Amino acid sequence: MTVNCLIVDDELLARRLLTDYVSKIPELNLVAACALAMEAQGYLQKQRIDLLFLDIQMPDVTGLSFLRSLQNKAVTIFTTAYTEYALQGYELFVLDYLLKPISFERFFQAASRATEYISLLNKSVPAEAGCNVILTKNDGQENAYLFVKADSKIHKVAHTNIDFVEAYGEYVLIFCGKEKIMTLGQLGKMEQMLRGPGFVRVHRSFIVNFAKVDAIQGNTIYIGEREIPLSKTYREAFMELVQNGRLFS
Repeated sequence: MTVNCLIVDDELLARRLLTDYVSKIPELNLVAACALAMEAQGYLQKQRIDLLFLDIQMPDVTGLSFLRSLQNKAVTIFTTAYTEYALQGYELFVLDYLLKPISFERFFQAASRATEYISLLNKSVPAEAGCNVILTKNDGQENAYLFVKADSKIHKVAHTNIDFVEAYGEYVLIFCGKEKIMTLGQLGKMEQMLRGPGFVRVHRSFIVNFAKVDAIQGNTIYIGEREIPLSKTYREAFMELVQNGRLFS
């Protein structure tokens, strides 16, 4: 799969660095590297752009204002020297937040995640009734499950197979080992459906199955090779559950 991407950054050195990074990843096709948001607007109107690498602090139109103005948003990764815009990024469904100076390792991680999302988004089908997740059985037992509409099929997903659930815009991504299911739905609705032993909200964008947690270090939860953020909002309650052994009661 080829992912068409666009770089928008007013700093020449930043554009050159990101251009070099993009060239090292075969799945990425760089359409253009723009210095101004209005220049990028022309490319977005003329060509299919799947992935946007967007700086925040730019002259004339900021990255935040530019992103808010777009009707059909590409998957977006912020590239910035400022940390204080993370909340706005989540509200605008920004996939990742790269802090300058950006290492290739961190860029590759974000680009790989974006490629995965875009592939799943391309395969997902529109919802008929606003939500593609159907609660079928949740009695706290091991045989609890959901039915999920995705990829022109209805998948039966056992609670015990779910590693974690991640929100992305109007979609939720359900991770079950090597299988990933993306479908229309809100994380708050998923939280209600997964209410019961072992499922815990750890971030505005993540619910984890505690039985699948391999380690907790600082503000990061590890499930296999996945690193899941543990936010300040949920950290105290989560760690209290861990320490009191109440996650499975």
